[in-house]
Amino acid sequence: MIKIERNITPIQLTPTFVASQTAEFIANRTNVWNIDWLKESLLDLSNGKCAYCECDLKEESKYMEVEHFEDKDSNPNKVMEWDNLLPSCKRCNGSKSTHDVITDPIINPFINYPSTHLKFRLYRFKDKDTKGKSTIDVVDLNNTERAVKKRFEVGEALEKTIEKAMERLEGFEANKIIQRRNKLKNIVEDILLECQCDSIYTATCSTILHSNDTYSEIKTRMATHGLWDDHLDGLHNESVKYIL
Repeated sequence: MIKIERNITPIQLTPTFVASQTAEFIANRTNVWNIDWLKESLLDLSNGKCAYCECDLKEESKYMEVEHFEDKDSNPNKVMEWDNLLPSCKRCNGSKSTHDVITDPIINPFINYPSTHLKFRLYRFKDKDTKGKSTIDVVDLNNTERAVKKRFEVGEALEKTIEKAMERLEGFEANKIIQRRNKLKNIVEDILLECQCDSIYTATCSTILHSNDTYSEIKTRMATHGLWDDHLDGLHNESVKYIL
């Protein structure tokens, strides 16, 4: 989970439209939020990911749901309030269900910095405080089958890529030809791109990367050879923001 910026509001979401859709929901309990442009706008905010578990909602096997942070049944007047809507996968939305976030607060990725409340160890989220613990339990973020195993797969793949990057660095140091330099820089760039906000499982990848001693050594040795440029440094610094 990472912090998400709510930097757009759909132009279609006018006060008149919100009021009419809200009245329709209160009167008939219809799914007034099930609108393509609304879903697309939410997906744009989260770079196509679930706001909670960071799975890719654009995969064919996934299904995006409009999640009401404050439960729509308990807070019907907020059923179409933009600040109350999040993009979620079916599993996270179903796990959270009708949880009362007022009496038992959980992390709102659009408001809170998850790193304030969560840490990451052995592919599982650990709580730093009560809000973090409630979030883990309510959203079921440590479900073995749907969450922990996927993080493990992503993390193991990243670790293998880091090892490959070290092999390329050693190859370059043995023979400093342009081809080896370019392959080294490309693989390190690919690693860092996995840790940016628009990649899936950003928090997982960033946390694993910055706790990896091999990566730290690669960065240091590349800098020694003058290969750690501003572009890589920018990606590195951006990835630090998402560490848990």
